[in-house]
Amino acid sequence: MRGGGGPAGVERAFAAVGQLPDSELQRTDEHDVALLLCLAGVCAGLAGGAGPTALELRAVADRYADTSILYTGRVLPRVKETIDLIYRGVEEKSAQILQEAADAISQGWAEYARSDFPAAFSRLAAELGIQGVGEEFLETSYVSWKRGLDNSARGSVEEALAAFGTSLDKYRKYSYYADAAWLYTDLVIARLLAGQEQAAVRVLDEQRRYVDDVIASAGHRPATDSTSYAFHLGDVRSGGYSSFVDSPAMGPQGLGPDDRALLRRYVRVSENLLAYAASRSRRDLDAALDLFSFGWLGYLDSPYPEIFHRLVRHLEGAEPVAPLLLTVHVRWRGLLQAGRLRLGSADLIRTAMDLRERLRAAGMEKEAGIALLDAGMLHFALYGKAATASWLSRRLAELRRLVPDPLQAVVEALQVPPQSGLQTPLAHYLGARAAYRVPDFMPAFGVFRRDLRSRRELPAEVDLAAYGESLWINGILIYETAPAALLAILGELGRELKEARAEEREVPYLSAAELAERTGRTSSAVVQVVRRFRAVCQEQLDRGTELGLKPDDVLQGRPGYRLSPTVVGDVQFHLVPGVTFTP
Repeated sequence: MRGGGGPAGVERAFAAVGQLPDSELQRTDEHDVALLLCLAGVCAGLAGGAGPTALELRAVADRYADTSILYTGRVLPRVKETIDLIYRGVEEKSAQILQEAADAISQGWAEYARSDFPAAFSRLAAELGIQGVGEEFLETSYVSWKRGLDNSARGSVEEALAAFGTSLDKYRKYSYYADAAWLYTDLVIARLLAGQEQAAVRVLDEQRRYVDDVIASAGHRPATDSTSYAFHLGDVRSGGYSSFVDSPAMGPQGLGPDDRALLRRYVRVSENLLAYAASRSRRDLDAALDLFSFGWLGYLDSPYPEIFHRLVRHLEGAEPVAPLLLTVHVRWRGLLQAGRLRLGSADLIRTAMDLRERLRAAGMEKEAGIALLDAGMLHFALYGKAATASWLSRRLAELRRLVPDPLQAVVEALQVPPQSGLQTPLAHYLGARAAYRVPDFMPAFGVFRRDLRSRRELPAEVDLAAYGESLWINGILIYETAPAALLAILGELGRELKEARAEEREVPYLSAAELAERTGRTSSAVVQVVRRFRAVCQEQLDRGTELGLKPDDVLQGRPGYRLSPTVVGDVQFHLVPGVTFTP
């Protein structure tokens, strides 16, 4: 692409692409295949029409879709449209069409601005006689949006507003309906950060009108078992592509109930944020955070925690970080993890009811029903049928109305004799539960081992997590406000654990002196902090769980200190909003 090679070079290059054996295609990420095909299209334009046709490139995409298990259906369908745009743009010598193609390629790809594509499109435009459009191939809707987020996280509100405005214009122009609905919420936040509440209200009004117009113009598509979503919600990944919400088609025609709900979801986020700005009510803030982040595993790694923290500081002054990170999705996953430590019956029920209230406050009533049923299944596996029926029956009418199929699976599980095992009823419940976009049930699988109720043994694995000031082990709160020295020590030990595993070597013990040097403390302070952690850890685990996990099982102490490689699994520290420390 950089050196050319002429039409013959392009033909030879595509011959290699077109003749890629299935064995190579099958192990290539869908996004990488998409980029290769788009690049082939641009190169064909640079070669004056020599090389592959759009039909040939689409045929490679179809062959990949038919043969590779890595095909997600999220990237290539839209890229096939993009390929057509490239060829049409060349034929019509249209800057606007080529810009739309470049915009489509950039979506969800963090490396787009540093790739060869902007320069390649600029060169293609120049060779077609199109002048003065170079920067337009770099400043795509996605690039502008990402710059706006970075500006918001830094507190550069005016720059963020300008970037968001540029991005929104393009998302609307190119019919990225879900992205545009989301970006209106970014604008609401930015206006609130600037102290412009009336302007934020006007943005919300425009957001409502936009969503209503899209729903009316796109048309209705009834939901059936074979109907695919117009918008995908959740962590969508393929190679360098990563997105929380996307569409497999540009300007999808026909929206199902879930698609319309997704568009309106961001309107509700904006409404709750404006309600919080007016009332300073944490209930409104929690509802906004929960709606915005629910189902997005990458939320804590994104700039949004820092952006929301800036908003809270702007409206209320200095506030703890942890509540902004402990969203309802995070807490739900914590409940599932806590089951592996035999979370006490009363705490399990209380946590489930807390989740139910938060989800209902955010308008997620069906999800609230699944949260109760998840807790019911855990409770049944740990404490039996009678104890579970006594509290779950109080919500029977609500569950029948909201989640009838998962409820029936739980009812059937409660009829299974203990000696028969729980694997089959669990499978039936998971099948019914799969229709709902809720946290993965995988962290709770260990609870359904037949012998767990009769033996107190170490779990196969525990996870250590810090959310702001708070420290958790498998969803069990150890410190609401953990000492900074402890977080620094655990951070160093976690890094050693990860590095040793990556290099397949034994996890080393770090002496108090070495930890003191790394963390800027004295050796005696390290010893005291570790001793205090063990005492608090023991107290909290004894109070909240019934499994025989001891502090020494987590943090071993002879001849130095290390996190137990046989017990500790994942270690995630979200210490500062928007900055994730992963040991």
